[in-house]
Amino acid sequence: MKLLFADSTTRGYGTEQHAAALAIATMRHGHAVRCVVRGGSSMEAILRQAQVPCVAVPPGRASGLRLVLSTIRLARRERPDWLVTGDGRFHWVFMGLRQLLGARVAFFRHWPVVPKSGRTRRMLARRADRFILVSRFHREEYHRQGMNVARAVVLYNPIDTERFRPSVEWRAQTRERLGIGESQVVVGYAGRMVRDKGIFTLLEALERVLAHAPQAQMLWAGDGADAAALRARAGRSPFAARHRFLEWQLDLAQFYPACDLIVVPSISAETFGRVSVEAQSSGVPVVVSDAGGLRETLVPGVTGLVSAGGDSAALATAISELIDDGERRARMGAAGRAWVCANFSFDQIARDFEALLGKDPQDPLPLRE
Repeated sequence: MKLLFADSTTRGYGTEQHAAALAIATMRHGHAVRCVVRGGSSMEAILRQAQVPCVAVPPGRASGLRLVLSTIRLARRERPDWLVTGDGRFHWVFMGLRQLLGARVAFFRHWPVVPKSGRTRRMLARRADRFILVSRFHREEYHRQGMNVARAVVLYNPIDTERFRPSVEWRAQTRERLGIGESQVVVGYAGRMVRDKGIFTLLEALERVLAHAPQAQMLWAGDGADAAALRARAGRSPFAARHRFLEWQLDLAQFYPACDLIVVPSISAETFGRVSVEAQSSGVPVVVSDAGGLRETLVPGVTGLVSAGGDSAALATAISELIDDGERRARMGAAGRAWVCANFSFDQIARDFEALLGKDPQDPLPLRE
């Protein structure tokens, strides 16, 4: 198949990483993939590193219009079989190209709230060739909000299990660089530092955890609107010296193995939970909140634990359970790695995507449950 992906954002959040990963996975499965992205964006960096052919539109005035025009020109030249995007900017552009070129369109949605425009909702639900959501929770939530999801299908985020993998070498190097001994138990957080991600709930939980576990350390990797407030509050903690803040990094492959467990403490509904799956792919057990689709990213009690969102006492208990039991962490880490490879790897999701594009668009059943 020939596929054209388009994205206009400059960020490197989960939505954009999903789009890039799907393009890479599809290309590695032998399909002809082209992408249109903003120059200098995280998307461009990820795609270039993976050697995915892409057109990068330089930032500046009217760059949005140039993105659209570049997409139209590339589509007319390449004549793709499928036009794929998770970016609302391209919805109606792709529908026009669908009429002009006879290509089919596959639209992803990541946001937990249905589109405000009734016209857009009807287009996604009825006219798009494929309308794709990223978890069962996501599909159920759209149904609850009154959107027609009869033709919506579920396709999880693909994870590069070759890059996100257990590594004794990376673990040793990262810990040595940070001055962390092997006897210390490292709790990690990776992601945006905003209140909705549960960072302050986690900080409260850590007051209990660090008080009873002198061997525990906390590593924070990320940035965001509430990062300064988080740093300030952690700095006033009696355990301030055991909180370490690292610069945000796109490639967390070397961060996860340095940790003994990863916490994803969101208090608002997550449609998926990429960090949880990347950590398990790296052989690291997770503790996640029960917010939205996060529960679908692990096997509770087998590859990690689930805690009530916003409940710092419950979160502290779950974290402490894993801190105190190294053998259990090891079992969960191994089980998590195997589970992610079987369900979220590039190869598996690429196969699911191929099957999805080839199946009857009138079939109302989600692809994978």
